Amino acid sequence: MAQQLTLVAKLRQRVEEQGESPAFIFRSPHDGRYVLSWNRLYRLAGRFAAVLNSRGLGRGHLVVNTLVNSPERAVCEAGIWLSGAASVNGHCQMADGSDLLHTLRVSRASALLVDPDVSNSPWNVLTKYVSVGEDDSVTCSDLTDLKKLFFIRRVEGDGPGDFITQLDSDSDWFQADDVTPEDTLTVFTTSGTTGFSKLVVYTHGNFIQPIEAFSKDKRTDTSPLENDCQFSTAPFGWLGGYVGTGAVTCSTKVTCDVRAGGFPKDMPEFIFQVLEKEKCKSMFINPVYLPRLMQLAKTKHVKTDSKAEAQMSEENKLNTIFLGALPVTRHMVAAALSLAHVAVIGYGATDFSGVSYHIVTDSDTFVDHDTGLPVEGVSVKIVSQDDEETALPVNQTGHILVKSLAKSLVYLNDPTLKTDDYLTKDGFFRTQDVGRLDERGHLIVDGRGSDAIMRGPYIFYPSWMESRIRACPGVHDVIITGVPDPLVNEELCACVVMESDSVTLEQVRHFVEKEVVTTEDDPLSPRPRYYLEFQSFPMTDSGKPKRKVIKAQASERLQCSD
Repeated sequence: MAQQLTLVAKLRQRVEEQGESPAFIFRSPHDGRYVLSWNRLYRLAGRFAAVLNSRGLGRGHLVVNTLVNSPERAVCEAGIWLSGAASVNGHCQMADGSDLLHTLRVSRASALLVDPDVSNSPWNVLTKYVSVGEDDSVTCSDLTDLKKLFFIRRVEGDGPGDFITQLDSDSDWFQADDVTPEDTLTVFTTSGTTGFSKLVVYTHGNFIQPIEAFSKDKRTDTSPLENDCQFSTAPFGWLGGYVGTGAVTCSTKVTCDVRAGGFPKDMPEFIFQVLEKEKCKSMFINPVYLPRLMQLAKTKHVKTDSKAEAQMSEENKLNTIFLGALPVTRHMVAAALSLAHVAVIGYGATDFSGVSYHIVTDSDTFVDHDTGLPVEGVSVKIVSQDDEETALPVNQTGHILVKSLAKSLVYLNDPTLKTDDYLTKDGFFRTQDVGRLDERGHLIVDGRGSDAIMRGPYIFYPSWMESRIRACPGVHDVIITGVPDPLVNEELCACVVMESDSVTLEQVRHFVEKEVVTTEDDPLSPRPRYYLEFQSFPMTDSGKPKRKVIKAQASERLQCSD
């Protein structure tokens, strides 16, 4: 039984049971379609594992993967499983690449996967620091553990140098036969107060157990995950979109091939078309797309007869829409239920995995921010914000502590993060979220208990961006705050104090787009949506800006300007 708690075993099982059924369907904005069956994924992954093995990579080694959602990323991730090594999510959102360099340095990774031909490729930044020698060996004075570089290219017409074409022509194949549930599967990157990610280690068992617990939960006779064809906008390097989920749930993942043309200019239109063409049963998306999807659905299925219209609408609905990673409102649930029969609201985080979920079929009965009952095996308690030794009674708001199924999650190679900093004496994780347990036992999550901003599926700490914007010529000071948004919970707003009238907010915006965050057209990129000029900031007696007051003022000004 324990052997089944590895993704190597799960992948083999899918191959034996489903063979030529799709594991992944990739759609591009130009109507391209690429299918990876379980058989083909397994074959290509084994050949890439052989490549890794021939370079001396296997158990105990970490490989940083910077590839975008694509067939190449899926093959590389599965190949890393089969090799016995583990992947590290190599996202690069800062314009100077300092976040990726931090990940490489802290993880002490042995190898790096990059696609040098895509726009805003991390390689454009790394080439300044890394020297490439024969056999793609690398040297870098600041990254002494990094030894191997793999260029994962896509060549038009499957020409020479194309990654998948090369694997098709290879004959070597490798699979480590000693991978255990306790072996590291992947290292996810998650929010850090400095802008540099914490690195959260997931073993094979830690990743699989919460998914299986959710799939087998007794609240519904039919799991909302199993045997599904699900469209997802989630990145493969993120816990909610990780490549291995389908291997555990026996489901097909449909997603955008970002390598083939980048993010669609009109993502809702793209999603709507793919849902129809692929006959998807469920969807995991950022709520920001819901209003336009509703509009497209109404336009597509409008009927003169109201009864026929309602019937048509029901027939064309998805089975399930998954919402999570932010406080979900009744407004969002109503939008989701206009497109699907069921909305599933979940709560969890990279740091402590899945905690609770709520299956909703009627938005009128939904309580804002309700994440449902904890999954079997997960414990939740609410404690005083002043004294975590004091557990609070029903319907009193405090800090949320959880003890999850993923019992041994740790932060990789970070001496500043001691166990006592995030775990209580009795083994509960300090989520830093604020909420309550109601009389039904449902967990109501209201948001963060700090200055962190909850935007969509991401938690954003503002201090690192503020320090970079202060370097903009003509900027005296800046505060990044969250302002209310009905779909992503909070949008980023840059509140700026100028040194003189010679600098405009548009110039500050241009500086941020060029010098602070990557310019890739990623809807989840951490760039402010709003910019407001302040003459000065209200300050405390100790000389610190009153962030709550600034947030309230920014929210009021934006509301008045609507």
